[in-house]
Amino acid sequence: MSLSSKVSLALRCSVTLFAGLALTDCVVRTTPIRTAGTINVQPGTATVNTQPVYVQQQQQPVYVQQQQQPVYVQQQPVYAAPQPVTGVSVNAGVNVGGVGMGMAVGSNWVTDGYAQNDFVSYNMSMRARQFASGFMPVTQLYRAQMGQGQRQFVTVQIAPGRCYRIIGVGGPGVQDLDLRMRDMSGNVVDQDVATDNFPVLGLQRQLCPSWTGNFQVEIIMYSGGGDVGVQAFATQ
Repeated sequence: MSLSSKVSLALRCSVTLFAGLALTDCVVRTTPIRTAGTINVQPGTATVNTQPVYVQQQQQPVYVQQQQQPVYVQQQPVYAAPQPVTGVSVNAGVNVGGVGMGMAVGSNWVTDGYAQNDFVSYNMSMRARQFASGFMPVTQLYRAQMGQGQRQFVTVQIAPGRCYRIIGVGGPGVQDLDLRMRDMSGNVVDQDVATDNFPVLGLQRQLCPSWTGNFQVEIIMYSGGGDVGVQAFATQ
């Protein structure tokens, strides 16, 4: 064996011996492992910053209950409509003598044939005071019995420089009496077709012709029937 081999063997042996001695004299201390026990875990605290949320409240519509107005229904009388008849032309005349003729309509004026208990003559006197105050009567009170659907005609002579009012009156059974005036060419000059029994021509528009001639007044029994009266008045 060579010297180097011997030295290596001696070193390995010394190391082993040294290691053996070291292992013999050393005490290995270990930390025991805990196999049982209680672990206290503290809950974590999380802080969340939240922004306030604003919810816009939707405005509810306000409903106002409309108060219903009472409806009044006028009961119409029951009547039998007569058969229509053809028109009748009547010349009412101008400046005909009689009670009230030649006297301007005033607070005490009454038409010809006036009687307080006579519906037509009484109401013609009242309507003339209301609608033709200061006018002169230029025709007598024309009277007739008419049924529903009938038409009659009265001719009134006119003169330039004067204005005219034509008044109609229907008796108690007359619901709707109308008047319509035409000139010599047949043109409608004025009319009152309101739903009443006292039509008046020349009230809403002036009837002041600039020529001499005849006007034809059409009397129309639109609804109802009974006694009617028509009279013409003119300014002086």
